[in-house]
Amino acid sequence: MPTDPYATAADLGLMQGFPPAPERRVTRTNALMTPPFNRWSYQHMRTIYPSAPIRRGDVPIPLAVSIDDRIGDLAVRGVDGEAADLVEVLRTTYTDALVVVTRDHIVHESYMNGMTADQPHQMMSVTKSFAGLLGLMAVDDGALREDEAMTAVVPELASASAFADATFGHVLDMVNSMDFDEDYADPHSAIIRYGQTLGWLQAPADAYPADSVYDFLVSLEHDPAHAHGDVFHYQTPKTDALNWATNRATGTSFQDHLSDALWSRLGTDGDTYVLLDRNGTLVAGGGLNAGPRNLARFAMMMLNGGAVDGDQIVPRRVIDTIAAGASREAFAAGPDATGPLSGGDWSYRAQWWVRHTPGREAFTAMGIHGQWIYIDITRGVAVVKQSSQPVSLDLAMDQVNLDLIDAIIDLVAS
Repeated sequence: MPTDPYATAADLGLMQGFPPAPERRVTRTNALMTPPFNRWSYQHMRTIYPSAPIRRGDVPIPLAVSIDDRIGDLAVRGVDGEAADLVEVLRTTYTDALVVVTRDHIVHESYMNGMTADQPHQMMSVTKSFAGLLGLMAVDDGALREDEAMTAVVPELASASAFADATFGHVLDMVNSMDFDEDYADPHSAIIRYGQTLGWLQAPADAYPADSVYDFLVSLEHDPAHAHGDVFHYQTPKTDALNWATNRATGTSFQDHLSDALWSRLGTDGDTYVLLDRNGTLVAGGGLNAGPRNLARFAMMMLNGGAVDGDQIVPRRVIDTIAAGASREAFAAGPDATGPLSGGDWSYRAQWWVRHTPGREAFTAMGIHGQWIYIDITRGVAVVKQSSQPVSLDLAMDQVNLDLIDAIIDLVAS
C-alpha cells in the first residue's frame, strides 16, 4: 500500500478488483475503527452491516448555494502546529466532506476521498444527538417528563443499578452514574464488549458478552464513586437506554421517529440509513449514515429556529433548551473535560455538546474519527465535517478541527 499516511481509499486500492486482494479487503473485522480500512468503509457501511432506511420526503427541497471564496483562502494552524491552507488542513485531518451553511445558503463545500454531496457517511456518535433531540421533543410533546423515573417507562431496567434510580433527565444529559469504561484502545474495555454484543466487533469464539443490546443494558451497574446527577460521564449505552425509553413512550422506533419528525419534512434527498445490531435492533449510540447536504439541511433548519419554509419542525423552545446547556460544574467534574473541552466553557445537554465561550456560544454533535455538526445559532453559521481519521479519540486533532471551525465561522459571520 502507499506510504502516504493521508492516502485515500482509491490510492490504497481498498475493495478494488474481482476479488480485491486479501490485504485490501474491508470486512467486519476491520471496518468499524481500523485504519486505513475506514477510509473506504465510512462511505459503505451498509454493505458490511445490517441497516434500516430513514425515509425522506416525496419532494426534495433544493438548497441555495452562494459560495464564499474567502473560505478557500483561509490559513489556520495545522496538525503539525504550523500555519496551513484549507486544503492541507482538510487533507491532514482525513476529511471526506466539509459543508458550511448560513441560514439561507450553502457557502462552502469541499469533498475528498471520493466523497460526494449525497453519499451517506458514517456519523458515529453524532447519532446520539439525534436521539437526544427526539427524546427532548418527546418531553415537549408530553410523552415523557425529565423528572420521570426510567423504570416507570422501561420497567426492565429495574435490574440495572445504573438506571434503576435514575430519571429520564439524568440519562438524557448523561449524568446518571454508571460503571462503564469507554476506552476504544483497550481490547478488554466495556465499550469493546458493547461492540461485540452488537456484532460490530469480533466477539470471543465461544460467546457474545450478551444476547442483545437490551440484555447488555439491563446488566449495567451503578458507579459507587458518584450519585446520579453529580458528574457528567460520556458513556454510549446511556444513549441506547434513552432511546429505549423514547421508543417505549412514543410507541415509535428511532428510524421511524427520525423519518416522521425530521427527515421527511426537511426536504432531504438521496439515501440515509441507520445501522442495526446482529439481531436487527437499531443502535442509537452510533450508526446514523447521512449525506453532507442532508445534514446541512438539518443544520440550516436549526439555524432558522426549527422551521423550513414555514413548517415548524423542531419547536423553538427545544432548540433554546439545548443551546442553554446544562451544569458546567458537572461537566468539569467528569473525565471528559479534556483537551479542547477543558477550561470550564462546556456542558452537555440532551446528548449535545454545548459551548459557552463568550462570543462563540454554540452546540455541536460529535462522533469519533472526526464527525461534526457544529451549530452557532447566534451568528447564524453551521459547519458539517465528515472524516475518516485513523484514531478514534485524538484530542490534538479535535483542537485542529475546532480551530478550523472557529476560523470559518469568524470569517463568515464577519
